[in-house]
Amino acid sequence: MPTYKLGSSSLVHAPGLIAWAINAYVFPRDRAAILRVVTDTWPGLPADSARRLLTGEQAYRIEDDTIVIDVTQTDVADATSWTMDSTGKVGQ
Repeated sequence: MPTYKLGSSSLVHAPGLIAWAINAYVFPRDRAAILRVVTDTWPGLPADSARRLLTGEQAYRIEDDTIVIDVTQTDVADATSWTMDSTGKVGQ
């Protein structure tokens, strides 16, 4: 089960950006742009996982300034646990 950790940086507060994105994703005409904002901010997050997060299909939790997503579906290929902040720094 992969775990994605979407970290904050000096420019992006992950919990705030995700809360904004979830609220904005309810408007169909904005969905593509909102999904792109999230996947461009955290490029290692698969688009399908981001879409499930934004629609509420995927649960998440907040740990300090980090969004933690435990993906339970097996259809996410090549996924490993990783942490990425919005500056592109990656860790495992």
